[in-house]
Amino acid sequence: MSSTAAGTMRAVVCNSPGPTSVLRMQHIPLPIPVEGQVLVKVLGFGINRAGHSPGIEFPRILGIELVGEVAGYPSGSGAEPGDLPIGTRIATCMGGLGRQIPGSYAEYACPWKANISRIPQNSLPIATIAAMPEMFQTAYGSLVQALELKPGESILIRGATSSVGLTALQLARYLGAGRVAGSTRSGAREKMLRDYGADEVFIDDGNLAKHAPAQFDKVLELIGTKTLKDSIKCLRPKGMVCMTGIQGGEWTMNDFSPITDLAERRRLTGYSGDPKDFLALPWDELIRAVEKGEIKVPVREFRLDQLQEVHDTLEQGGGGQKMVVVI
Repeated sequence: MSSTAAGTMRAVVCNSPGPTSVLRMQHIPLPIPVEGQVLVKVLGFGINRAGHSPGIEFPRILGIELVGEVAGYPSGSGAEPGDLPIGTRIATCMGGLGRQIPGSYAEYACPWKANISRIPQNSLPIATIAAMPEMFQTAYGSLVQALELKPGESILIRGATSSVGLTALQLARYLGAGRVAGSTRSGAREKMLRDYGADEVFIDDGNLAKHAPAQFDKVLELIGTKTLKDSIKCLRPKGMVCMTGIQGGEWTMNDFSPITDLAERRRLTGYSGDPKDFLALPWDELIRAVEKGEIKVPVREFRLDQLQEVHDTLEQGGGGQKMVVVI
């Protein structure tokens, strides 16, 4: 490699599916990038809820996103690419990270160069930057690419107290939505949602359509199939709902009739994101908006040796903050 540290690194390894106790800190050899990869010194990474990822082999270093610095390239690859010299600050998300290739729960990782975005110079703390890749990509992609949110449109963020929900509230406002509403199951969180940009807050009893029948142009569904049919009823004719989150824990649904449940030309789409969406994220614009205080990043910082605690906290709800590890 053209540049790297020698020896071993710390990594949190998941040896099998199970509770958070299966996550163990280990000292392992530094990874060696192959052709097409970049060795990255990890500065921080966000933590995400367990997803539906069949075929994962163990043991595995988890983690689908990171921010870091370019630390090396494969041996024999020639001069380092001019667009990403050693020391360049980068971000990456998905692209097999933590699934097909070792992930970000470590001091070094080897993501694919094709899935890397350069981070513009900024004054933000590492924790703030580390919270952004997956969270902003999911919220921005859902609003812009899936829902095609237009200035002046009304939107309901269902399950808005999650970190993605809080980000979506602000991005909807930033993108010019005319009316931004959010839902929560707890009245104690109403002020938080308003602080993050909600014009209206609905206390979610499972029947929001009773309170807001056919009122919204767009709905971002973050709870999932448990509330999807009710969310559709909150749409105006020709409105669109995007199912992005599965906070409710159910991945499929029964008793759904497209003809009747999507009456009056209401539309249903879904969003899971992919590396192309991440690379299309307008990093410069969004980071400048965060620096100016136009968008707040809900973040809570931990150390690498606290990963079990982080996952325990996340499984209990997370409190609306994006959990990040700073190394």
